[in-house]
Amino acid sequence: MTYTGAGCGSACSSVRCDCDPFPASYVGCHAELGCLSGVDCDVACEWDLGDVVSCIGEYDPCTSDADCDGGRCVEDVGASSGACDHGLSGASCVDDGDCVTGHCVAVALDGRRACSTGDSNEYCNDTDHCGASLTCVLPPASFVGRCGAGELGDPCTRAADCELEICVPPGSPATELGTCGDGAEGASCSDGSECQSGLCSKSEASSQGVCSNGDLDSVCYDDDQCDDGLTCALGSFGGRCTSGAVGEPCVEDGDCQAGRCASDSFSGYCTEGAVGEPCSDNDDCQAGHCTRTFTSGGPTNTCSDGAIGRPCDREDDADCAEGRCTKDSAGAGWTCGAGGLGERCSKPEHCVEGECALESDGGGICTDGAVGSACVEDAQCDSNRCAARAGYELGTCTEGAVGSLCLEDADCVSELCALSPGNSSGTCTEGLLKSACADQSDCVEGTCAYSTGLGRGECTDGELGSFCVTPQQCASLHCYTGGNSAGICAAGEPGDDCVRDEDCASGVCGGYYCE
Repeated sequence: MTYTGAGCGSACSSVRCDCDPFPASYVGCHAELGCLSGVDCDVACEWDLGDVVSCIGEYDPCTSDADCDGGRCVEDVGASSGACDHGLSGASCVDDGDCVTGHCVAVALDGRRACSTGDSNEYCNDTDHCGASLTCVLPPASFVGRCGAGELGDPCTRAADCELEICVPPGSPATELGTCGDGAEGASCSDGSECQSGLCSKSEASSQGVCSNGDLDSVCYDDDQCDDGLTCALGSFGGRCTSGAVGEPCVEDGDCQAGRCASDSFSGYCTEGAVGEPCSDNDDCQAGHCTRTFTSGGPTNTCSDGAIGRPCDREDDADCAEGRCTKDSAGAGWTCGAGGLGERCSKPEHCVEGECALESDGGGICTDGAVGSACVEDAQCDSNRCAARAGYELGTCTEGAVGSLCLEDADCVSELCALSPGNSSGTCTEGLLKSACADQSDCVEGTCAYSTGLGRGECTDGELGSFCVTPQQCASLHCYTGGNSAGICAAGEPGDDCVRDEDCASGVCGGYYCE
């Protein structure tokens, strides 16, 4: 390929090739090389249009492997330059030297070649291209094969190629390979000999099917592919064996012994609409409530009585007998609510009493504004004080008294909120001696002795017996901590407890007692 080298700032002209049977035109631009100005038409005409267009933008010219940052420079015979590729499995190549590991093999009947590691299911043209204990399995009319050892999922052309002697043939046997199977229920098959059950369920128009045992809910395309007493409920995407009882597969009402077929685009189940039975919409249920169920198999929706505490679909009030589908507190689901004080709500009208303290994520709690009630703003509280932890919208109505929850000074009558660093909430304080504090601004009397280890502090005057963290906070200059992160101011007289010399007025601590 050749390029103008002028960048991609303007429209590029087309490059034409007289391909057989129709001519082709190519337009493209390379971020570094500019607009396409020429291609090798012999190569381009053989490639799919999408591959050519992709190559135009990704072309990485080179003259040696050193130009390719650990990859390989792939050069056609006689060419003065080539294109960089990674040299790993699937990379384009001309010979084995273009591959970091493995071999350069033909991967298509048009002769296109690519690197192959020789691992199981990798391309090969003969057994020398495959790893130890693997064989190159070739289709009858193709030189493009794949490596295999006869294990489940490996390539095959006949039963003898597989350990279990089950080879499921491809759609085009002459040029494609089959796959070694195990004949288990649900496995691909072309006839019953490839299935453990001896039954390969498929339509008359198809050469491929799946292994089935004819039991209830097994895949089928005709009644004779189901056990006695069962019929095949056949839809656009195949069928399932059924007796027509409640909870069993169906496509239309006639497939059911009683009731109706609750169906959607992909599946259907017989139902009479009782609680716990399958449904596709509310009309399928006697109580008028159809909710989604999360199971690994079977119906995806079942009938509910819509009672308080029952699951409901997201924001679907119609799933609940009293019309209140509320978001759970953990945010993991939705439940029919009662609407009383302290109950969950997701809309203002969900609350029978009070109002809904509603968070932005759609979950909330019915509140009457009393102290201890939920809130998201001050106006929802009788005290006009809503205290919420940092990072949370939902808070608690507080009267702002000493000891009440707070986040800021305005949450407290005293205008003093002792909020420790790193904590999401604090405590209202008077600021008097022995009151809680986080820093000096929380104390009206004394100083704040704050212990990082305990995560709390206390306003202190430094008198004997007062809370302390450091000796400087004590009038006696002796803070006995007993080795902990906080303690009490002590006199340090002979016989007093100590753990270090500075605990003692004499400066000597001997045997845990001041000398």
